Amino acid sequence: MAAPIECRKTQKLLTDVHSGLTSLGSKTYLVRGNYFYYHYICDGHDDRGWGCGYRTLQSLCSWVNLQKQKDKVDQISKGYLLKVPSIPEIQNALVTMRDKPESFVNSKEWIGSFEVCLCLDYFYDVPCKILHINSGKEILSHMEAISNHFKQFGSPIMMGSTLPWTNRIYRIFTK
Repeated sequence: MAAPIECRKTQKLLTDVHSGLTSLGSKTYLVRGNYFYYHYICDGHDDRGWGCGYRTLQSLCSWVNLQKQKDKVDQISKGYLLKVPSIPEIQNALVTMRDKPESFVNSKEWIGSFEVCLCLDYFYDVPCKILHINSGKEILSHMEAISNHFKQFGSPIMMGSTLPWTNRIYRIFTK
C-alpha cells in the first residue's frame, strides 16, 4: 500500500522541460505528460553535490502525481498537486523500509536507481524495472527497449552512473 501523500501549493519549478524540443527524425521519443523539474536547492534544502538522485526521484514523483490527478486539472492549473516527498521524507522512508540504517536520516548520502525504485513503489504503488547498461557503447543495443518504454508508458527515465565510465539507464513502469 502506498504511503499517504497530501496536497500542497507547488514551488516555482520548471515544468515540462522536454516541451519545445524539435524532432531529430522519425525515431524521436519524448516524455508524454506533465511533470515538474526538481533541482538543487529548489525547496531551500541545500543538496548541492549529493542530491541528484533525490531530485530525479522528485521529478519522477511529480510525473506520477500529475498522471494520477488528470481528473483534478483545475487544482493542478492553480498550482496544486499531490505532495512530492521531501529529502527528509525520502530518507525516513528508506529507513522504514529497512534499506538504510537510522544514521541515514539527515545525512548527505546520495541515493541511486535502486532507492528511487523502492521509493516510487513505497509512495505511489508504482513498480519499477532497472535496465542495466554497462557502457555508453551498449546503449544502441537497448534502444528498442527504451523507445518501447516511451511508446508504452511515456514516463521520464532515470539515467545514472556509479563510475565515470559506466552508464545505466533506469526506467519506471506504471501499472
